[in-house]
Amino acid sequence: MGKGIKQSNKLDMKRRNINILCMMFIGLLLSGCAINKNQIDALAKFNYTVESMQDIRLAGRDMDSYTGKDGVNLASLPGIAMAMLRQDLPLEARINMKVSNPTTTTTKINSFKYLIEIQGKPLFEGTVNENLHLATGESTVVPLTFKANIFGTAKEKGVENVLNELFTRKGEGFLVLKIKPSIKIGNSNIYYPGYITVDRNLAKSIGKLVM
Repeated sequence: MGKGIKQSNKLDMKRRNINILCMMFIGLLLSGCAINKNQIDALAKFNYTVESMQDIRLAGRDMDSYTGKDGVNLASLPGIAMAMLRQDLPLEARINMKVSNPTTTTTKINSFKYLIEIQGKPLFEGTVNENLHLATGESTVVPLTFKANIFGTAKEKGVENVLNELFTRKGEGFLVLKIKPSIKIGNSNIYYPGYITVDRNLAKSIGKLVM
C-alpha cells in the first residue's frame, strides 16, 4: 500500500514538473512573439526620407545635359528621339534614403524591398540587404539604385509632358518611392506588411539637380 502511494506521488511530481516546463516554454514563446511584434511595429514608426539623389541619367545621359536657360527643348534632344524609336527610354539613379529611429525600441533591419511607381503604376522593384542596428535617435543612409524603361509612360503621356514632370519639380505623385523593411528571425526575413510611402515626389529631388 505504502509503495503504491510513493509511486503515485512520484507520478504527480513528474506531471507537475512537466506542466511547469510547458508553462515556462509557452511564456518564453509568447514573450519572444511580443518582442518580434514590437520590432515589426517599430519599422513603421521610423523616419524614412530621401536625403539626395545621384547619378541620374536619362537615355544614357546626365539629366542636367537636357536643360538650358529656356527649360526643356525637344529639338535639341536627338538622343531622346532615338530612344523613342528604339522603344527604350531608360531612367536610372541612386537614391540616398535616410533612416532614423525616433522610437524607444532598438531595432535591427535586415533588408529592404523597394518599389518605384510612375503615375501609380509599378516601374521598378528591388531589394537591398543592409544589416542596420539602430538605437533610439540613431540614423543612417541606405543607397537604393534603379534603372527602368519609361518608354511606355512617355508614349502614353507625351515625351515633353514626362520631361516637364521630371524637370519642373511639380510632379506630385508622378514618381513615388515606397519601401518594405524587414527584421530577421532565425534564418528568415519577416517583412513589414504592406509598403511604406517614403516620397511622393521624387521628381522634386531630380529637379533640384537640373534646374
